[in-house]
Amino acid sequence: MHRSFALALTLVLAAPAIVAAQSAATPSTPSTPAPARDEALRAALISRGREDQAVREVFLAGHHQDTTDLRRMADVDADNTNFLKKVVAERGWPGQSMVGKDGAQAAFLIVQHSPDTAFQAKVLPLLEKGFAAGDVEGQHYALLADRVAVQRGQPQLYGTQASVVHGRFVLNPIADSANVDARRAKVGMPPVAAYMRILDSVYGTRVP
Repeated sequence: MHRSFALALTLVLAAPAIVAAQSAATPSTPSTPAPARDEALRAALISRGREDQAVREVFLAGHHQDTTDLRRMADVDADNTNFLKKVVAERGWPGQSMVGKDGAQAAFLIVQHSPDTAFQAKVLPLLEKGFAAGDVEGQHYALLADRVAVQRGQPQLYGTQASVVHGRFVLNPIADSANVDARRAKVGMPPVAAYMRILDSVYGTRVP
């Protein structure tokens, strides 16, 4: 059996304990003035991010994928996507300077779980630019870059996307795999081997 495994994978990588354990990348200093902090937008994103995670908890807990749960998750993802599209159109990407680290984390979860692959590809350059300016976390850029690449049938760069083959995690093809850990280090992510140990320790045999 071979199944794509991106649903819960994103939730694990976004968990605060794992993010805190990763080394910080060193992006360049921003060259443009930072936008004013928008607390209302931050609160709205955090609320939506919590809902994004709540509808996925059932799968992480190893429960059966009920049709009602899947429909609920799809509805939440679609509604969150529409909300974020409006934000991006009016304000640009909501980075840490605009909505704080927790608000930016929520925005990333929304786009990573968006059913609109064209939207994901559209905002990827914004995350890349934000990372270079120190306003977007490196792992957020890497995760979305790999997601977009895999969706296009291309090899990923950072080794963040995996599939389940016969009950075990197998990374999707990686471009220039000999140098993947060096690329991961540049975006503040641990080596692939450590990443796979994280997946095993968090999930064990509870693969949805």
